[in-house]
Amino acid sequence: MLLSALAWGHGEHAMSIHQAARSGDIEALSEHIEHETDVNSREHGSTALHWAAYVGQLEVVKMLLEAKADINAENDDGRSPLDNARDALTDGDVEWLKKEFKIEVDLAKANAAKKEIAAFLEQNGGQPGPGKGFPWWIFAFTPIVLLILGIIYAAATKPKAEAMSTPTTKIIVVTSPVIPGKKIVRTLGLVRGNTIRARHVGKDIMAGLRNLVGGEVTEYAKLLAESREQALDRMLADAEQLGANGIISVAFTTSVIMGGAAEMMAYGTAVEIEDE
Repeated sequence: MLLSALAWGHGEHAMSIHQAARSGDIEALSEHIEHETDVNSREHGSTALHWAAYVGQLEVVKMLLEAKADINAENDDGRSPLDNARDALTDGDVEWLKKEFKIEVDLAKANAAKKEIAAFLEQNGGQPGPGKGFPWWIFAFTPIVLLILGIIYAAATKPKAEAMSTPTTKIIVVTSPVIPGKKIVRTLGLVRGNTIRARHVGKDIMAGLRNLVGGEVTEYAKLLAESREQALDRMLADAEQLGANGIISVAFTTSVIMGGAAEMMAYGTAVEIEDE
């Protein structure tokens, strides 16, 4: 008769096959085997063989294998009885067994027995379980997490709009090498101003949609206009520091720094001029 119940006995003396395996109660285990209790049934996700190997009950392990217990059964953590036998008990394990199951375990004797159990299981075809292993699937979300963290960082470190001071002196700016009606009294040197701007992902999307209907890409036009004005303002501030009242041969240049970001530079020659 195959017993579906895990406990055999009556009243307060009833003991499950797992309790018998943990405590090394050969008599109770024999009664379970005699009455054909399922030796591969589980308690807390582990079979009786798992428990016997964990606690270090060598005789129990041998009896369970003779009763056709699955030597390579996996518990809920993907561990086999061999894995449990190979892992030495610690003081913490002993305290847990005492508190949870009222089992007194001699640490040194139990670990010595576990080594014998591991060797016995290996001789009889015992194999390590796969274990839960590292959850490699989490790497599938890594790009999304990094993108979100990047957006948060970029938003948190975004520089505030810089208020450019207006030059206190009038500075004439021309793209030609001479200024009509003025003569160059002194050349003060190269002046320049630059800015590096990154595209906004929202504006990129809108600009992409603009390709469907045509027309001016106002999102980029505004970005470039702001970049030119900022570069020009910085160049004027540089010229004022030199004491210039004119800038000749002014030009703009751009260069790509990285994907989605470009530099706008304004440069020219600062000069001191006066009326002819």
